[in-house]
Amino acid sequence: MERYGPEVPTVEDRENHAARIESYKCWTCNVITRFPRYNHPMKLFETRTGRCGEYANAFTALCIALGHEAREAHDWTDHVWTEVYINEYKRWVHMDSCENAFDTPLVYDKGWGKKLTYVIAMSSHEIVDVTRRYVVDQFANGMRRDKINEEWLAQTLKTKREQMWEM
Repeated sequence: MERYGPEVPTVEDRENHAARIESYKCWTCNVITRFPRYNHPMKLFETRTGRCGEYANAFTALCIALGHEAREAHDWTDHVWTEVYINEYKRWVHMDSCENAFDTPLVYDKGWGKKLTYVIAMSSHEIVDVTRRYVVDQFANGMRRDKINEEWLAQTLKTKREQMWEM
């Protein structure tokens, strides 16, 4: 399969929070397959298709439905997972449903060799930079964090948090 290009979301796609539709073309039969990037948990449970973003979305929704405080962690180098606050640990715990990983936040840095830049965790009531938890070498990470101004990021996250708290 090769990436064929983006498509326009249908009404059903938009109802299920799919703002982006990818399409792929089979090298053998030339059939084009649509891949809506659904973000509505019920649609994800129905289709059972997706990548890390969809699986993190569904898993985070399940955690919340079970009464846990949970949020998604978005890595700007292209991965998404879940963090759950566990009272017994008195902290947020890394959980990656794609990797069947529990409390192994350094798996991306040490295990995958990923050069993380920014990791932002988001829930319905907060947004916070959690990058430090996921990298071994803080200095090297600081050198890679050159996409945006650090003061701007801190202020933007603070403003967004305050807006969420006002809701």
